[in-house]
Amino acid sequence: RHPALFDSVANAAIPIIGSFKAQEIAITVSAFAATRHATQTSKLLFTKVADAIIMNAAVLQDWEDIALVAVSFAFMKARHEGNELIELIGNEVLCRKDELSLGARELANLAAAFSYYHMIPCSKDVLELTYEKFQPQ
Repeated sequence: RHPALFDSVANAAIPIIGSFKAQEIAITVSAFAATRHATQTSKLLFTKVADAIIMNAAVLQDWEDIALVAVSFAFMKARHEGNELIELIGNEVLCRKDELSLGARELANLAAAFSYYHMIPCSKDVLELTYEKFQPQ
C-alpha cells in the first residue's frame, strides 16, 4: 500500500491544505483514511486539515452535504481526534436538517461517524436526524 508514497503526498499537501476546496479536502482525507496508514505524517495531515477548517469555520456553510459527510467519516475511519471539527460539521448538518440531501449510504456514514464521536454534544441530535431521514416519508 505504499506508505512512503502517501507520506510524500501528505508532505506536499500540508503546506497548501488551506487552499483546498471542500471536495479536494474530502477526497484527500478519504484516501488517507481508506489506506489506514497511521504514520506521523498522515496524522499531521489530518491535524492540519482540522486546523484549517476550524480557523475558517464559516466555509462549511458553502460545502456540499456529501463533503461534510465524507470528511467526518474519514476522520472516524482514521480514528483521528478531530472533536472540534466534527462538532462544527455536526452543527452545520443540523442547520441544514430540512434541506439535507443524502442517500442511504451517506446517511449511514454520517451515523457511523457521529456514533464514533458520541462524546460530542451534537452527536445525539445528528444521530436522531439520520434516523428521521431513514424513515419513509
